[in-house]
Amino acid sequence: GRRIQYRLLPQTPFNASDNCVVSHRIFPSLYLSGDFVDYFKIGDNKLGFYLADVSGHGAASAFVTVFLKAITNRIQKHYERKTSVSFVAPSKILAAINEELIATKMGKHLAMFCGVIDLENNRLTYSVAAHYPPPLLVTDSGTLSLAGRGLPLGLFKEVHHDEHVVDLAQNFTLIAASDGVLEVMPKGSAAEKEKQLQTMAISVQTVDDLVALLKLTDDDELPDDVALLVIKRAS
Repeated sequence: GRRIQYRLLPQTPFNASDNCVVSHRIFPSLYLSGDFVDYFKIGDNKLGFYLADVSGHGAASAFVTVFLKAITNRIQKHYERKTSVSFVAPSKILAAINEELIATKMGKHLAMFCGVIDLENNRLTYSVAAHYPPPLLVTDSGTLSLAGRGLPLGLFKEVHHDEHVVDLAQNFTLIAASDGVLEVMPKGSAAEKEKQLQTMAISVQTVDDLVALLKLTDDDELPDDVALLVIKRAS
């Protein structure tokens, strides 16, 4: 099961463009992970991505990540058939996943950070479904915690997730982590841990840098799954 799940994960590192690289790591608390990451090109100049955290962990939660991959594969294929893609709505992707999760009655819900980066027009469009801690955007101007809360997916039929648009600098680093990361950080309040992550983010070039700063290893016995995603563009 673990081997199959890991085969569903995207290539890391992945060159989204000449100067934009995406990397990820997942550390399961058991053999199988309830956390999942995916990213893919949409058309010639857009990058779609998400980080999902399914409730619970172990085999039942891992099964939902396989289901999730199937849904997003269909969405990806939909856009691949189009000769040009002018706009992709992360909120609609969340709505589609929510609808299918409820229809299958799996009894699982999930948190998700889902976005699309327009690499040509330097724009990030994203939606948040109960994802925490906030994703971080690092530029020469400083570190920004991306706004957005939203309800989890798989619980409520009629749910709307706001869409946020952020103009990107020519050089940036976007970092997202599942809430399991808070369990491996030094003791402190949630706000203190958020600040620690912001401090770490300044030094991160790839996901391996973040893994080193968090002192994570594959041999660790973790209380919760940990998923890390880093998107770096440098001219």
